[in-house]
Amino acid sequence: MIKILIKTEGKKVKSLEVKGHANSAPHGEDLVCAAVSAVVTGGFNAIQDVAHVELVLQEGYASLEAKKPLSLHDEIVVDTLIGGLETIAESNARFVEIRKI
Repeated sequence: MIKILIKTEGKKVKSLEVKGHANSAPHGEDLVCAAVSAVVTGGFNAIQDVAHVELVLQEGYASLEAKKPLSLHDEIVVDTLIGGLETIAESNARFVEIRKI
């Protein structure tokens, strides 16, 4: 299962952690994993303020941590990224779990 943890402060995202594998199909054929990977990688590539946003992208693990409040651009990127993940989770609840704290 892919587990996603979103930490917020007020309405602002402070961090995002994505870990695990969906295991919805054999390795190399897992469309749920591919979808999550595409959304996360695309979002991370769109982040502009890399000096103040710590990004980690590895096999089976990704994280984003804002070291200071996100710029408006990066806030929109992160909100869009989360929206994409929520859409995937809605139709693949057996394989993707999102927790917000």
